[in-house]
Amino acid sequence: MKLLVIVAILTASNVCTAQDFAVNVDTSDGSFYVVVQGKTWLESGPYFFRADGDIFSFADGSLLLVKHSQSSGVDLIGQWNSNSFVYQAGSTQIEASIVQYKPDPSIFTYNDPALPFVLFKQKFITGSNNTAAASVSETISGFPSIALEEVDVPMGYLYFAGNQFGSQNMEANQWGDTTFDILYGHGSGPLALFDRSKTANTLIITPASEFMASSMYHQNNHKGKNNVFWGVMGGVNTVPKDFETSYIMFCGNQGINKAFVSWGQILQTWYGHKEGFVKSDMTINYLGYWTDNGAYYYHESEKGKNYQDTVLDVVSYIQQIGLPVRYFQYDDWWYYVDPHNAIMQWKPRPDVFPSGLEWLYNKTSLPVLAHSKFWSSNNTYAKKNGGAYNFIIDGDKALPTDERFWQDLMSSARQWGLVVFEEDFLDSQFDALTPLHTDVNLGRQWLLEMGNAAAKNGLRIQYCMTYPRHALQSLEIPVVTQARASRDYHPGSDHWKIGLTSLLAWAIGLAPYKDNFWTTSVQSGNPYNGSEPNTALNAVVATLSTGPVGISDMVGGSNKSLIMRSVNADGLILKPSRPATAIDNRIRRIAFGDFEGPDGEVWSTYSDFGGQNKYGIILAAELNGDYSITPDIAGYQGFPSSMIFPYNNASKIQPLTDADPLTMSGCTTVDFCLYYVSPVLKVQGKQVLIQGELSKWVPMSPQRVTDINIGDDIIISLNGAAAESVVFWFNVNGVSSPVVCNLGPVGSATLSFNQQTCR
Repeated sequence: MKLLVIVAILTASNVCTAQDFAVNVDTSDGSFYVVVQGKTWLESGPYFFRADGDIFSFADGSLLLVKHSQSSGVDLIGQWNSNSFVYQAGSTQIEASIVQYKPDPSIFTYNDPALPFVLFKQKFITGSNNTAAASVSETISGFPSIALEEVDVPMGYLYFAGNQFGSQNMEANQWGDTTFDILYGHGSGPLALFDRSKTANTLIITPASEFMASSMYHQNNHKGKNNVFWGVMGGVNTVPKDFETSYIMFCGNQGINKAFVSWGQILQTWYGHKEGFVKSDMTINYLGYWTDNGAYYYHESEKGKNYQDTVLDVVSYIQQIGLPVRYFQYDDWWYYVDPHNAIMQWKPRPDVFPSGLEWLYNKTSLPVLAHSKFWSSNNTYAKKNGGAYNFIIDGDKALPTDERFWQDLMSSARQWGLVVFEEDFLDSQFDALTPLHTDVNLGRQWLLEMGNAAAKNGLRIQYCMTYPRHALQSLEIPVVTQARASRDYHPGSDHWKIGLTSLLAWAIGLAPYKDNFWTTSVQSGNPYNGSEPNTALNAVVATLSTGPVGISDMVGGSNKSLIMRSVNADGLILKPSRPATAIDNRIRRIAFGDFEGPDGEVWSTYSDFGGQNKYGIILAAELNGDYSITPDIAGYQGFPSSMIFPYNNASKIQPLTDADPLTMSGCTTVDFCLYYVSPVLKVQGKQVLIQGELSKWVPMSPQRVTDINIGDDIIISLNGAAAESVVFWFNVNGVSSPVVCNLGPVGSATLSFNQQTCR
């Protein structure tokens, strides 16, 4: 048997090296096995392709190898070497390639990685007909294929699946033929495998292209076989000539969090996904008011009033108490729908907004984030119904296939203040419209046309109720800046648990949104007959998410002091440099059960000001028992020597080292544990900690602190609202004290630690 060893050869410290990761390929048939740290993790299963109404597979010898070839080259990622296998499946020829990449390290910035990975490509050379599987949950092709069987090393898995960014059917368990129980098909998503080692070696497998047409399929105990396949979704009956999909296998050896970020950086680089659109999305950066599900005024206006008057009352109230709300979200209660709740006309009903949205925008001066969803087969825009635009009609739903429709719709909405278009029910739209299952190009076309129109109108897009395929497709649509990372908010629910979905969102360049929340516990007359005991936890999670912070209280029901912990006087959200995400040991505890990780939610994040100026944040809630955490466990490898203190006691400082871990206990949802990590500085013989603006959830936020210069003095540049007062704390030799800075008329000041003054 002739073997070619494909090895990812890299030198970067946070990824697998030549000794860590190898994909060994049998050139006689294209089968392979994956070696990590010298041990076999995965072996290929039988590849298959559907064509001519039949299945052609390695398993029964019906899939024939026509030829094998090798090639190499360079693209925007770096150098690659490919082994390609042409197979005959009935009348169809398919080229299946295994491509090793050695990327150019100069184009990556996160932890300076030269990222190793392998691509598995499927190219339908001749096209293929009569390919549909028995179920849309299956696939019409399987390459790569992984045999689910006993391997050399115990592994756990984390799998994103289902709606709300893969959170609803997310699974974590031990990898094995009896424990791998997942949702496949339309809701399938990224799969991560990891071991129990200190370095948490991690493999991530996901689609790398044609995201809307690709699925995972778990063939469970079919004739004694248990395999996992990646390929074209099962409803497709015709594949056009030269259609190609690809699937990435990425290896990291510095933990699950860092592996996801590095995997995402590959894909973001590939698709030219830039962070500028996220940074310029005002709804991600500023406090908003929401009327979504869970909000006090979701489908409920004030008694005896229409929604127009209710909005005016809300705006009057927040202005009266001095809340710096900067935009208003209108949910699905303002436009025309049919009996199936599908959109007939995306325009305001006169019983909701009698004076119209443009009048209301001019009256409130608040930009708008507006909800949209699936279209009715009887919508007034479709040519079939006398309208001007192309739609596919399927049962009682319809799908626009005309970019001009989106362009005109969004251009008109700009007149009444639209800044973000919220596309909701993406999962049910995909499930309800059969053409999206059968056409390999339609799903991508639909979302690209929507995104192109938004870009032309200077808008941003929020995705809601997304399958992972929609989330990954956003890599090609940079104006998609945010996505819901949780199920719908309801007072008292645990929808705040976004520590895992935030990791996936961050990896692919999206801001995760945890949904709206109440800021006081009891709000009389609410439609849910409920209360919210976790107002502070919701506020801190929203702030640490780096996504929108959206309040949704009744008139008279807002807790201003709580809300202002998230923002400055202008409503700018004071956030960390990246979302708070579940620590690796939390993920491994979920998967393995007996792993020495926290029995409850423990997340970490940080603010990075460059060099050694890194300030950590650790959040714990619903924690059963005690848990001790070190810098490495928190994900703070490479951080400077630091001290840690609780958010509500600045003088209770202690070292945070491997020898001196922090032990957390009693961390509930009401009395959650929140800790800040500050580097130890030596200034004129004193031990100094910059503790920051302790009245905020993120005391050292890049939105507030724009520069730190440390020498004989500590000079800190602060930004904010004009004439805003900022109370900034330092701990000197164990004692904490504040410096009060009054920002000037342009909203800036320079603080001197030695002089204890600002100018």
